[in-house]
Amino acid sequence: MVKEMVTVSARIRRSQMEEIERLATQKGVDRSAVIRELLATAIHNQKIEEALNQVRTLKITVWKAAEKAGVTYREMLVILKAQNVPFPLSSGELRREIEDILKAGHQ
Repeated sequence: MVKEMVTVSARIRRSQMEEIERLATQKGVDRSAVIRELLATAIHNQKIEEALNQVRTLKITVWKAAEKAGVTYREMLVILKAQNVPFPLSSGELRREIEDILKAGHQ
């Protein structure tokens, strides 16, 4: 399946263009390829950040965050750990966890 390409125009700083040209030369590709790669990376990172913010505020589950970010559940667990985001538990789940810990302590 061929993905439709569109042309986008944007103003960027000269230093950014110089860096794009440097990367293109280093990789042996044209500037457009570098810009597409950088945009894809930035979009992916933005999706992850948005998903992490929603997990932090308990608006979505880790499963849903993984889906929104376009990564697997296991990858999202690694990202949560790397970003120091605690695994979200609902109040009911937390209550059950505490009860289980207390029961185990009395045995």
